[in-house]
Amino acid sequence: MNILFVRLSYIGDILHATPAARWIKEHYPEAKLHWIVTPSMVELLQGNPYVDEIIPWERDEYEAHSKKLHIPTMWRMWWELRDKLKPYKFDVAVDVQGRLITGLVLLASGAPIRLGLGGTKELNWMFTNYKAKPSTDHVIKRYIEVAKLLDTAVAEHSGLATSAAVITDDEKPCIVNGSSGKRLYRMDFFVPSNLRAWAEEQWESINYDTALNRGEVDKPLRIGLVLGTSWATKEWPQEKWYSLIKSLQYRANFVCLGGAKEAIQYKPLMDSITADGLDKIMLNMLGKTTLQEVGALIESCDVVVTADTGSLHIALALNKPVVALFGPTDPKLWGPLTGDFKVLVNDELDCLGCRKRRCPKPDQYCMSGIESVRVKKAIFELIGDKHGKV
Repeated sequence: MNILFVRLSYIGDILHATPAARWIKEHYPEAKLHWIVTPSMVELLQGNPYVDEIIPWERDEYEAHSKKLHIPTMWRMWWELRDKLKPYKFDVAVDVQGRLITGLVLLASGAPIRLGLGGTKELNWMFTNYKAKPSTDHVIKRYIEVAKLLDTAVAEHSGLATSAAVITDDEKPCIVNGSSGKRLYRMDFFVPSNLRAWAEEQWESINYDTALNRGEVDKPLRIGLVLGTSWATKEWPQEKWYSLIKSLQYRANFVCLGGAKEAIQYKPLMDSITADGLDKIMLNMLGKTTLQEVGALIESCDVVVTADTGSLHIALALNKPVVALFGPTDPKLWGPLTGDFKVLVNDELDCLGCRKRRCPKPDQYCMSGIESVRVKKAIFELIGDKHGKV
């Protein structure tokens, strides 16, 4: 049985879909699962034992032409995709994204059996013949419900050459860093072994600074700071990051993670850190890493502090303790499900989860209302007080 798995988007979206792909491969181990994905996200799936082949497709280019209504180019790209997928002779296509563009990918796959989400917009429903029930549950759970439609499809199509495996531990608790969750919902991300040594080399470049008078701290805590997000309203203010770093400077070393955008955006924070001499305990990796290098650095941390962005989900997939800061997005839909984590929100507001990319309130109040002292307290609640008094 040849299966095309469709989740084209970005870091968090793709990692949220990995439990569904794992469910398929564990229940149908003889099936070949091919994941079509945006080329810039291929790294996320490399080394994943539940993905037999990664098929890159220029989804961003297609959508750029779509926004400009370049119909001839869109038509040409779709036919090129159809020709690319035709040799695979897919039996099943699984769409956990539920948009018009992913429906068109299903159509291009030629698969007679097409599984998808229920209650979708953009005419996506026209392209699926098995639909999960509409749900407002966490996205990971919704994606798994789509994957489970395969049982029904296999039962109704005797021509599918497959044999199902008996899996009995999906719902058993898994212990991750001392916190329980369901294995069924655990995300997958795999760091190449050679990058673990590379990450250690980065940390070793930080020299012990006696000027900081760290006292009894023999081995400083390693804290990952994920700066920036895809939405301005999801970002924690720079002065809050600075306050957190200052409050932990005597017991911790830090690594700042983010892309090229964050390297420009957070230059004022980096300048302040340098002016105070804190650059001696800081790895500034903004705009300097691949996705797998980000994963290696996160894996080497004792704890990670992040807003709702892709590296949050990398940290969760790698079973790292995480302090997650949420505001305009709802952690019940997009936040942690397994692992050791603390989710912090501004409890004084009733507009949390508004999903607005431009806040009508001043100073992005939902995020600026999360004080650094709360984040510091959450860190030590997660990892214990092993590096001096809080």
